Amino acid sequence: MDNRDAMKILFLCDSSDIDIVEKSFVDFHKYSVTIESTEKIFDYGVRAYLEHTVNLINQYPEMYDGIVGTHDSSAVFAAIISELTGKIFASVESIINCQHKYLSRMIQSRYLPEHIPEFCLDLDYFKNPEQFSGYFFIKPVRANISFGSHVIATPEEMQYFVTWESQEIVKQNEYFFEALDFYCPNYLQYNIEACNQFLCEGLISGEQVTVDGFICNGEVQCFGITKAVFFQESNSFSHHEFPYKFTSGLENKILDTISQLVPALGIENSFFNIELRVDQEREKFYVIEVNSRIAFQFAKTIQAVTGTDPLHLLCDVAVGERPFFTMDDPEFSCCYNFELHSFQDKYIKRTPLQSDYEEIKLIYPEVLIRNLVYEHTWLSDYKHNPDSYRYCIIDVPGNSREEIMDKYHHVISLLGYEFEKL
Repeated sequence: MDNRDAMKILFLCDSSDIDIVEKSFVDFHKYSVTIESTEKIFDYGVRAYLEHTVNLINQYPEMYDGIVGTHDSSAVFAAIISELTGKIFASVESIINCQHKYLSRMIQSRYLPEHIPEFCLDLDYFKNPEQFSGYFFIKPVRANISFGSHVIATPEEMQYFVTWESQEIVKQNEYFFEALDFYCPNYLQYNIEACNQFLCEGLISGEQVTVDGFICNGEVQCFGITKAVFFQESNSFSHHEFPYKFTSGLENKILDTISQLVPALGIENSFFNIELRVDQEREKFYVIEVNSRIAFQFAKTIQAVTGTDPLHLLCDVAVGERPFFTMDDPEFSCCYNFELHSFQDKYIKRTPLQSDYEEIKLIYPEVLIRNLVYEHTWLSDYKHNPDSYRYCIIDVPGNSREEIMDKYHHVISLLGYEFEKL
C-alpha cells in the first residue's frame, strides 16, 4: 500500500509507549499514526487540548480516520474527542462505567451478582463497620496502578488511609473531571464526590488473571488469559504469563461471563481487559475490575505468542473494520511480561544506554524492554503502588519456563541500572 493511501490514526499514549508504537507501524503501511503523549496533553492543558483538537478535526474531518487511547487518561481523551467528532472509540459512558469502580460494581452486581464481592463506599462503611468481618480490601474509586490499595481490618486503619491519601487521590482525578467538564458539565455532579472516595470490598481468593480482547458490532473476541504472579508477601507484580490455561469447562464459563459483562457495561467497538480472581478447585471466579481499553502492557506479550499485533487491531476497530485475529504459526509458545521493582525509594544514577539495548538486541532480538524512568531522578517521582517502585517492563518470549527465565536473568545482568539508596 502506498503510504499516501494509509488511513490516518491519532494515537494517544504515555511517553514511555512511543517507541513501541512507532516500531509497531514502521513497516505496517495500512495506518499512518500521529502520536500524542499524555504528558504533552497535561503540559498543554487538558481542556485546551481537547477544545483545540475537537475544533481542528471538525474543521478538517479527513485529518484522521480514527482515534485511539491506550491508558486510563488517554482513553478518556480519545473517547471525548471521538464522540465530539463522530469517530469510533469506546463511548464516554463506557469509560465512566469502567473507571468509576463503584458505579462499575453497581452495574456488575445487577448482571453477575455471583461473581462480585460484597462492596460499599468508605462513608457507608464508617456508618456500618460490621458489614465486613475481619480483613477487607480498599482502593480508590478511580484506582491507578494500585495506589491507595490496602488490606485492612478496622475503621481506624480506614480512617488513616482516608486522611493521608485522599489529597493525592483528588490530585490524580483532576484531569478526569476537567475532561468530563469540557465534554458535558452535568457528568460532574454524578461522579466527583464518589471518585474521590475509597471503595471497600470483601477479600476474594484464587489466582489473579487478566482476559484481553475486543468487542466489534456486538461480537466479543478474546486473545486469551494472562496469569499474574506476585512477589512473595507483596501486592506488586513479579511478572505475567501468557497464555494461561484452565480446564475447558472453567475457561468456557469465564469467557461466557465476559461476553455478558462487556456489553452490560456499555462497551462497544472497543478493546477491553478484565481482571479476575479464579478458584480452580471450586471452579468459581470473581471480577476484580473491567477496563474499556487495551491493556497496553500486554500488547507485545500477546503478539509474541499469536503473531498478531493488537495495536494494529486497535486501529482496525477505530476505523470501523472488524479485526481479523489469527494465530500465524508463531515462533514462541509463551511469553512472560516481567516488571522490575525496587521495594524502597532510590536515586537513579544510571539507566540503560543505547549500547546496552543494542547488545541485548543482538543476543535476543525477540526481547522487548521498556524503561519507565530517567537518570538523576528518584523512583518516587513516578507513579507507584504502596509496596514498591516499578522502573522497567520486559517481554521475554520462549518455549519453556526454563528458557524464558535463563534469558531474563541474562538480560537483567546486561541492563546496567544503577541506584543510590536514601
